Amino acid sequence: MRTFLSIICILSLVCSSVAKPRKDKPYITLRPAETLHIEVMDQLYMSGFGEDDRFRRIEEVIEEVIEEVDFPMPYKIERFGAQRTPPNQPRLDVTIMKWGDNGLSEIEVRFSALLRRNHDKNRMGVFFARDAAPMGSYNRTRRAHDEVMEKAVKDMVKELKTRLSAKVLEEVEMDLSEIDDISGDE
Repeated sequence: MRTFLSIICILSLVCSSVAKPRKDKPYITLRPAETLHIEVMDQLYMSGFGEDDRFRRIEEVIEEVIEEVDFPMPYKIERFGAQRTPPNQPRLDVTIMKWGDNGLSEIEVRFSALLRRNHDKNRMGVFFARDAAPMGSYNRTRRAHDEVMEKAVKDMVKELKTRLSAKVLEEVEMDLSEIDDISGDE
């Protein structure tokens, strides 16, 4: 039995030393000329209709945050599996893990984000926010849920902005300053 265990240990050491190293994943940069496809996956609950549709609420929050921070890329928000992302276009997969009461009288949101381009993918991380749950009407509770989601989405968009290439950002700023100069002359 000892010899059998020693042989297995030796073989496992040999196999682990011969194993190929993992291929480095390329860092995905974003370019303002491309369209960022944001695909939202909400695994926990069936969505309602109209105002109560969670996807629409998430979509509204993401749109508000992106407009607030002046994200320089066009974007398109889609439900999971609704459309195929065109080749060579970046896709951001947002997977909602929790969005609701955490049992401690707090509203909590937790989601992960994954940036993809073709077969390459970069994990952006898990984004998390929580706040006290309000007592009262349905509208106050709903507004509090949206505010907590907004905090977490702001963190995600800050991370996305780090993916924009610096050279491209400088070009966009130069283009914007030229537009300002032209409009100022009239």
